[in-house]
Amino acid sequence: MKKLSLLLLLSVFVFCGCSDDDDDVKNEVVINFENQLPQSESELKAEEGVKENPADYYYKWNFKDPNNLVEFAHYYAEWGFGGGFTYTNKTDVTTPGYTNISAITAKGKNGKVYFTSHSSSFTPAQITNLHPDKYEFKGAWITNTTYAYLAIKDGNDGNSPSRVKRFSNGDWFKITAVGYRTNGTEIGRVDFYLADFRDGKTKIVNTWEWFDWSYIEDAAYIQFELSSTDNSEYENEGVLVSSMNTPSYFCLDGITLIED
Repeated sequence: MKKLSLLLLLSVFVFCGCSDDDDDVKNEVVINFENQLPQSESELKAEEGVKENPADYYYKWNFKDPNNLVEFAHYYAEWGFGGGFTYTNKTDVTTPGYTNISAITAKGKNGKVYFTSHSSSFTPAQITNLHPDKYEFKGAWITNTTYAYLAIKDGNDGNSPSRVKRFSNGDWFKITAVGYRTNGTEIGRVDFYLADFRDGKTKIVNTWEWFDWSYIEDAAYIQFELSSTDNSEYENEGVLVSSMNTPSYFCLDGITLIED
């Protein structure tokens, strides 16, 4: 009888343990634009937008994913994409220069459509969580654009002469995801090296790699900053200014939110 009672008690304990584990499982949502571009070799074409200042080159327009979970900043001009984010299915991995917005992978992580971004102080790349009470940022897959990859690998940015140098020992190119609260205060930063030639390494990212945002998961929005060892200095109205030569472009796919 004692053995039977002990067996029943053990069975109840195992059952309750399984139930607790199930309660800890959180749902994940992956942002997907796969069905938004029916044409091959195409990209988002914005048809509306405003200039934040009359002297600006670019119009700004924000777009959302099909399920209205996140919002992306998008800048464009008459000649095309200017900055922030766009989505595309382009596959050109050989043409240098800023007009080529293709990922060096020639496709997304899980499909054909992915995001290309150009981030600068004039056109910041920003992703906003539209439901921070329900979801948190988890991360995304990241890779280089063809433009940045060829500039780093061959010193070819599509210009003649080129403004960039071929990377050598000690060089690096990194992206920093900066998380912000709704009121604009910073909550944290996460770095990812898109090229790393430090300590004998010669890595230039040319596959999709995971970029973990769990450290800034509670951010209301994320902005992306790029930095490099390849910079130039020039004088602007008597002030010495440093400018990055490495193209400030990158690609994302599989942006993932996790249930709060």
